[in-house]
Amino acid sequence: MKIRPFAAWKAVRNVLNDPEQTSEVFRVLRALSGPSLSKNFNRFCNTDVGNRVLAEKLDLVAKLTDAEYLESLPKHSLGNTYHRFISREQISAGGLEQASAEASAEDGYVTSDANDQSDPDFDLFVKRTRASHDLFHVLTRYGRDPLGEACLLAFTYGQTKNIAFPFILLAGSRRLYQGAGITVFNALWRGYRDGKSAFWLLAADWEDLLEQPLQKVRDTFRIPAPERYQRLAANLAHAGT
Repeated sequence: MKIRPFAAWKAVRNVLNDPEQTSEVFRVLRALSGPSLSKNFNRFCNTDVGNRVLAEKLDLVAKLTDAEYLESLPKHSLGNTYHRFISREQISAGGLEQASAEASAEDGYVTSDANDQSDPDFDLFVKRTRASHDLFHVLTRYGRDPLGEACLLAFTYGQTKNIAFPFILLAGSRRLYQGAGITVFNALWRGYRDGKSAFWLLAADWEDLLEQPLQKVRDTFRIPAPERYQRLAANLAHAGT
């Protein structure tokens, strides 16, 4: 996949003007993912979980949109906590899929991932990775406020080395700095370091992990509490920023 910085910059400007334009985020990812997405896919294929997901065509989106199943899980499980999170935020894994599909259709792409050649296994990997975004929110404790989303992007960059994420961060850093001051960069750096040191979540066995206690999953993948973000977010909330 070719890197297209001008297309990415146009999409980032649209996101900065309207943060709710999720489809524009996918345009940035498509424009800048380049070889990193293929590298992550190849790494995924070399894991036991990856081989099973591809062989059995496991559909994580279907699992994450099964409200009855998620509600049936223990209260402090990853799956039940995820369900309460998306219900509170009024979002869904299906909504991410729709936003991605809309961006692809508007730009004239046939495949969901906009890869140069359609590959069902690659498509499944991209779809699974996209669906895990809000699971990342739950595991890391980063909220959906602008600072929380930025810190999660930094965390995700630590996991994926996809340059689209720091590109978005750099483009939006001015507004974050204006709202939170220099300490915002401490929180972002901590997010990146935590993502880099955590076990690789792109090969997580989400189907099994959904039923496990949330804190156990965090401990297993070495995901600490984001204390710098939490302190800064609390200060911003207290100041009414």
